[in-house]
Amino acid sequence: MSRDFLRGPDLFRGRKQVFDDGIAPNQSGAMKYLPHLLLATATALSLASCAAPGDAGVSAGTQLGPHSAQKFALTTRLGARTLNENDPNFVRTLALVLTVEQSMNGNQQQITAKASARKDGPTGSLLDARGIQVRLLQPVQMESKLRTEPGAGELNVTSSVSAPGGKYRTVVAEASINNSDYSPKTVSLTIPGDQ
Repeated sequence: MSRDFLRGPDLFRGRKQVFDDGIAPNQSGAMKYLPHLLLATATALSLASCAAPGDAGVSAGTQLGPHSAQKFALTTRLGARTLNENDPNFVRTLALVLTVEQSMNGNQQQITAKASARKDGPTGSLLDARGIQVRLLQPVQMESKLRTEPGAGELNVTSSVSAPGGKYRTVVAEASINNSDYSPKTVSLTIPGDQ
């Protein structure tokens, strides 16, 4: 073996290695800090997504027909239940789904508002509906009984109101969940009437 190899670190003694010589000739002063800016931006965005841990999502809506619509909001499970997370039936995210369907029967507007709890989104499997309630706020005021017993399913309220000339009236409905397992959430939906 050569003696230079055996000397180890002495081989580099006397040579100065420069990794960052400051600003490169074609690099502006602001560009020197670009990696730091990008890292700070990524960190801020990731922290902002965790800022409201009880709020898993924002409400979203879908038009089902000319006078029918669906809206949902995501909510998360409260507390740490790490033992069940590998179970395929474990529900971390629940969608509170509000559906309003309408039809016209002569001069009577038939309104049905339904609320349900679904796993991971509006098309997921039905979940326990405890703590869910659905309300019609306009054109009439009525609400379902607060669901207190366990069991999957939908809650609904149905009403018939007069609609002179067969014109639809504006409908406002609301669904809420107040369950000890999930963050409280309310979903509101307005379907404009005929002008």
